[in-house]
Amino acid sequence: MAILKTEAFVLRTQPFRSSSLIVTFFTRDYGKIRGIVKGVRREAELRGALYELFTHLEIVYYEKLRSELHLISQAFILESHDELRTKLNSISYASYFAELVDRLSEVHDPHPEIFELIEQAFRFIPSISGEKLARLFEVKLLREIGWLPYLDSCLNCQNTAFETGFFSVHQGALYCPACAPEVPDARPLSVSALAALRYDIGHPFDTALKYRIPPPTEQEMKRFMDRFLLYRLGSPLKSRRFMEQIEVPRTTHASA
Repeated sequence: MAILKTEAFVLRTQPFRSSSLIVTFFTRDYGKIRGIVKGVRREAELRGALYELFTHLEIVYYEKLRSELHLISQAFILESHDELRTKLNSISYASYFAELVDRLSEVHDPHPEIFELIEQAFRFIPSISGEKLARLFEVKLLREIGWLPYLDSCLNCQNTAFETGFFSVHQGALYCPACAPEVPDARPLSVSALAALRYDIGHPFDTALKYRIPPPTEQEMKRFMDRFLLYRLGSPLKSRRFMEQIEVPRTTHASA
């Protein structure tokens, strides 16, 4: 039984028996892990705050080689991210990012880039338009796990000389106007939405945040990504359904 230490974000918690918690973490060194924290619910005033959602921790755990459920022995707060749990808008988007990572990542599959992506997103939630941040988070995460839509050219003829493209969620790829009629589920994707998606994919996170996207284009990108993720995941995310029910307001900032 190895003793490991790493940085981690709390993605999800669930009660276990009378006094313990099962916590899903995304770690810097080991990817997603699940661990049990014994006695934490009896000692909520002492240790419960350590495992609040979105908290950035340093954890020490005993790795059980024949189980996906490890034993968490110590945790130290590096960044509490209290500000993400005080406003409905921030809670909603932070929950969406955490659930998306949880659904799309495999246990014990290291991706330090995903850890850094969570770190960046949580830092910007209080100051950047939530939907703008969501689109950027989605494409960066999809690129990292190998699910990125093919948007470079028409999948069929490799043509790039067209404005409005047509995207198929079944194929995960773009088609030109000439080839699209042969693809039943291909739907229009405007030149502005295609340009914005390509920009987000091809530029660093901080740089892409400065790219100005008109509200209609932002809404088109949202519909595009919702369709794509729903098809790939097979069911909607709970956090996304919640956001739609409460109609989380779009936050506008000059820096966005």
